[in-house]
Amino acid sequence: MTRSARHLLHLCYGIFLALFTVVIAVLFAAQAADIYFSGAGYSRELVVARVSAIAVPFWLWIAAIVAGGVLILVFPPEKKVLKRIPDDRTTAERLVRMAGESESEQYLAAKAALQKESRVRRIVWVCCLAVCLACAAVALAFVFNFPAYPSDATDAVLMLVRSVLPCAAVAFLACLGASVFDTISAKRILPQAKLLLAEGGRAKTAPGCKETALDSPRFLLIARIAVLLIAAAFIIWGILNGGADELLAKAVAICTECIGLG
Repeated sequence: MTRSARHLLHLCYGIFLALFTVVIAVLFAAQAADIYFSGAGYSRELVVARVSAIAVPFWLWIAAIVAGGVLILVFPPEKKVLKRIPDDRTTAERLVRMAGESESEQYLAAKAALQKESRVRRIVWVCCLAVCLACAAVALAFVFNFPAYPSDATDAVLMLVRSVLPCAAVAFLACLGASVFDTISAKRILPQAKLLLAEGGRAKTAPGCKETALDSPRFLLIARIAVLLIAAAFIIWGILNGGADELLAKAVAICTECIGLG
């Protein structure tokens, strides 16, 4: 099969599955609305009967999903390599690495301006990190202050939201402000980086893009394992303190009392 035919096949299947999914969603919504407006009340038997009425299109939809998986295995889509669009800071850093050395006044002035901007940028991000750590400490102090929690679960959740949400908002605004400053700073240093390259010329052995420690596969693997362990620790903690049982009870109550499924 040619590449264009394969692309057309995947496109047609995607459109078909999207439309089919919308139809299934409408059928489920229609059954739920019919139960609600009929006034018969929710019961397990009634819900089973209504869901059974749309069982055929539902299982056809499941078959269409399985067929899509088979289609991908038999006719895999063409892999597209997304090109990273360089921003002003990446361009400026690349120009600085390419630039050679010079003793001219313009070169030294541009180099001094770049060093000053780098120091200011480092200070801004350190302040942003300090604000985020302070907000995290305050939020965790509220979260782990168990004696202050009201006895009612709803009031406890509302108190937790009122206590933690401002900390999250302040941390978000700090990161947003640092990102905006970083963008403005990158636009400011780009002309200086170009001047550095123009005055110093290309270095005889211009270094390429060096891989930092954050880009190494080992660091990424360690980060993924750390996130996985933290997630597993929180899950186990939730199971041990009874949070999983409370969540299951609330889910069952919502399904049987509100939505009508169960």
